[in-house]
Amino acid sequence: MADSNTLRFIDDINHLYDADERAADIQRKIRMLQKQETTRVNRKEIRRLYSELDEVQFKPDYMCLIIDKIEHYDKACKDGFYINGIHYERLLGTNGGVKNSTIVFVSSRVAPELKRRLENGRDLSKPLVPAKFESYKALSCSGSTPVSLPHGICVVPDCVTHFKSNVIYIDDEGVDEPKMEYRENEDVELIDSDGYGLMLPSLAERWSQELGLDYIMSGANTRFSWEKGMVFCFDFLEFADKVAGTRIIKDAWGNEVDLSNIELILTTSQLKLWDSYKSFDDYLDNCLKNGYTFGIPKVCPKELENERYLNYQFIQSFKLTDEQIEELIQPTIKEIKDILGLDYKKSILFLKGMFLNEDNLWKVENDFAKALMVDPEMINDPFVRNRIYQMIRKRIKDAKIGVIKVAGNYSIISGDPYSLCQSMFGLEVTGLLKAGELYNKYWIDKGAKYVTCFRAPMTAANNVIKLRVSNTKDMQHWYKYMTTCTILNSWDTTTHATNGADKDGDMYLLTDNKVLVENTLNLPAIMCVQRKANKKIIEEADLILANKNSFGDEIGKTTNRATTMFDMQAQFSPDSDEYKVLDYRIKCSQLYQQNAIR
Repeated sequence: MADSNTLRFIDDINHLYDADERAADIQRKIRMLQKQETTRVNRKEIRRLYSELDEVQFKPDYMCLIIDKIEHYDKACKDGFYINGIHYERLLGTNGGVKNSTIVFVSSRVAPELKRRLENGRDLSKPLVPAKFESYKALSCSGSTPVSLPHGICVVPDCVTHFKSNVIYIDDEGVDEPKMEYRENEDVELIDSDGYGLMLPSLAERWSQELGLDYIMSGANTRFSWEKGMVFCFDFLEFADKVAGTRIIKDAWGNEVDLSNIELILTTSQLKLWDSYKSFDDYLDNCLKNGYTFGIPKVCPKELENERYLNYQFIQSFKLTDEQIEELIQPTIKEIKDILGLDYKKSILFLKGMFLNEDNLWKVENDFAKALMVDPEMINDPFVRNRIYQMIRKRIKDAKIGVIKVAGNYSIISGDPYSLCQSMFGLEVTGLLKAGELYNKYWIDKGAKYVTCFRAPMTAANNVIKLRVSNTKDMQHWYKYMTTCTILNSWDTTTHATNGADKDGDMYLLTDNKVLVENTLNLPAIMCVQRKANKKIIEEADLILANKNSFGDEIGKTTNRATTMFDMQAQFSPDSDEYKVLDYRIKCSQLYQQNAIR
């Protein structure tokens, strides 16, 4: 289990304050003994240390129960159960857990205090949607690394833009089959800051040092009480002085805030229950009183990769000629031929990836790949050859189902921080990017004019977007700290088209592959009906029911069905009724994907 606020709370309740240090010390001792000559005494001591390590790291107060039958879950929630004399009761279901019918239970000895801390002094009389509340509460179980509290935090309303666009609207409410209609020049609303906020360069630098990074992060994914999302490095104080002419803004509660005392800006889409508190001070006081620590699950990388592999979802909707297919698969064929040709350098790259360097070389597991690095002649060793052939056979099999190499990389997406700053200060929102544009330093440096964007899960050609790589002096200045993320514009339906992407850590695969860019159609975005669940005063029975309704993962099943329809569609002429019916059903798959995600 990755460390989380919940596990840190349990340690605090049990007055365990040095478990991590003790575990690290034991691991150091084990590594020292493993480097020494193997003796009976050493082996015995290593076994003893491993037992001690298990004892230090074991958390008997926290367990995950896999539910096979609903009646078993009902009984477990009603009466609890015992393991090794410890009584357990339901705590919550995480987003990932409920899809696998897995629920978090905790021991009754820590449950009352743990549940009190997780509520964090919120207004209990405020009606909420049970399923959403459960997912917000489960954020406390997200793995994260604790970092220092920012020197001043402000919560601001989200930046919302409106524009017109051609869309395909799908609605299944009150009808036997979904109703699909093309709407020209439709009014579209975009929450441009959905899931992200801003941090000053000073905070980005401090957090980077605390995490042991050798660079200043472009952005970080964060966790606090009821809080989730990305914060990107942007100098909003410079914007205040040079553009807005003031450092005073109004926060989400309508209170004036001087940004001179602020290092971190969160949006209301990040702080899920912001309106369950009287003010930000009320919220922060409860966080500090209950022992919350700011945590970071992941950060933007120092560099982006040069190559990635596609999958069948990304390319199944493309209509390519035999010549275009041949051109698309050439890098993959060349890679396979190089490895089969016993080029030891290509083999090492295939086995260990592009990020292998002299700094992390000796952290690589001792295996046949490291032997090949030490002595290139090992490429002729029968064992090494056999292992490489086994792996390349799997690589060939994967290539046949669409796992093919392209020049490209994944990057975390952001909205336009310039737009967010304009919104914060009450200025007209224009942003620096126009409709159809993005900013990504990697692709600017590569000289790319256009890139094709993919995000899973996806099915139809409408989910694949081509955007122009934009670069102006203003962008170079204001986005200078955001070097390894993708900044989207505030004025088109890119996030709608990519299955409702938001900016709380979602990633796009970008490529400038000539075949894919030239064959990306930029069709109207598919917009699905937005259902609104009823809010109510939360009770435990509501949360248990929400868990049961969420058991199972329908996203993969829906995507696979759409893929089967593509296979069937290829058997018919584009003018045939069968082709058109399958096209309708493929597009409707997005509705069911989004329902499964929710």
